[in-house]
Amino acid sequence: MNTRKNLILSVFFVFFTLIAIDNARGNDGSSEKSANKAVKVEVTGKTFSDELEGTHAPEGKVFLCLETQWENIHAKQKVEKDKLEGKTDRTLGVGALGGRKKQKKAEYVDMDVPYQIGKFYDHAYLLVDGLAYSLHGVTEQVQGGVDITRAFTIPKKGDLRKTNLVYLIPNGDQNLCFQFFDYDNGHISVSVRGDFDAARGTGDPPKDVLGYFKSDYLEIAAHAIDRQENYEDATAPDGWEYAVLEMSGKSLSGQSVKDILQVDPNEYCWVIAAGGYFYYCKNASTSDEGFIRFTPEIYQHQELAFLVPKAAKLSQFGIRISNDVFQLGLTEEKPAKIPSANASHKDGDVMEVKLFGWRTDNGWIILDLGIKSSVNSGIEIQKEQQFMLDSEGERIELDEKKTDSLYYGPPNPFIIPPETFIRFELAYETDSVPDSLYFRGYESEATLKLPDADNHPMLFR
Repeated sequence: MNTRKNLILSVFFVFFTLIAIDNARGNDGSSEKSANKAVKVEVTGKTFSDELEGTHAPEGKVFLCLETQWENIHAKQKVEKDKLEGKTDRTLGVGALGGRKKQKKAEYVDMDVPYQIGKFYDHAYLLVDGLAYSLHGVTEQVQGGVDITRAFTIPKKGDLRKTNLVYLIPNGDQNLCFQFFDYDNGHISVSVRGDFDAARGTGDPPKDVLGYFKSDYLEIAAHAIDRQENYEDATAPDGWEYAVLEMSGKSLSGQSVKDILQVDPNEYCWVIAAGGYFYYCKNASTSDEGFIRFTPEIYQHQELAFLVPKAAKLSQFGIRISNDVFQLGLTEEKPAKIPSANASHKDGDVMEVKLFGWRTDNGWIILDLGIKSSVNSGIEIQKEQQFMLDSEGERIELDEKKTDSLYYGPPNPFIIPPETFIRFELAYETDSVPDSLYFRGYESEATLKLPDADNHPMLFR
């Protein structure tokens, strides 16, 4: 049988979106500064609102609209007048024939240097008690706002541009600071409210977190998890709820805007419930492109929402960066142990399939299964093609709609992160009593005999 191993890779994306005026390095942003050598920034006003342009702030949060003014203060640069006028030296720099005429002395004029921001979204943050918050999309809708994904230019020295910037932040009496990153001309930090140093923080992870890890290129801390019926405009179905994870992280892969690290949360972030059941992220406080982002130097706030059964006891948060998998604990309790399998099969060096048991449910057969990845890359599972029931010589395919409705169904997308275990259920519609499960792997196939009916060790139903 021809099989294939589908290796699913996650990547982190990098940007350079601020057009450099010159190559000088800037200050480290360690003190309040409203200007660098190219631009001066003023926060001229601030407004807190529960609603902006028809968008309501979630409970416990508020919109902050900053009124800002930007002035180009970059020194003019001398440019040869002939080059400015488009004239060229057709003598290749040796003057007239025989040297009988002297070469004309170059004339210079002073020219303005435009200041341009490639994307406000990559550079302008609000610091709230040591955590950074990204610009909110409603910035593009408010009067005086700006497109946060397009270039923002101040053409000439002395030119002024005003714009309003909107952030969604926790409601309360926090210390606030506007932070603008410019790795060529110097960072800018402007106090907005309260203590400036407290607003900027130390660059360390918050205290009293649920879980924490640090790799060579990323730090992440899980702060708290809240269970709720709604998230943004979505309402959880009956029996389900949203587990909303408050977290933050910092890119360690460099010290420039080039090194913003981005992750697609819907494919590379998940939570694990007691027993090994696995749920990918369904929504997040992401960029317009759908990524959660981590900047250098500061811990950036993120919020991830997972649709989980109400009875699920969440034990771990997982994130995949390229082929590295990191997992953080979400509880002080030890997660329930995964039971022993009634039958198992190793699919070469790719994965191991485990059959825990099965049960009946009003004309449905529900299988309790698990897969342990053995490779250092992701594996995509085709559940309809790879798992079929055998009943008196007849092969029965799973029912996709019923399977997707199960509390403990497989994740969507059905991708197993590198060297990770996933437990799940599959549903089959049949009146017959099945004998075994047929599994078609990437390197082999197998028939796993089913144990006695209803031998299903559910751990938190």
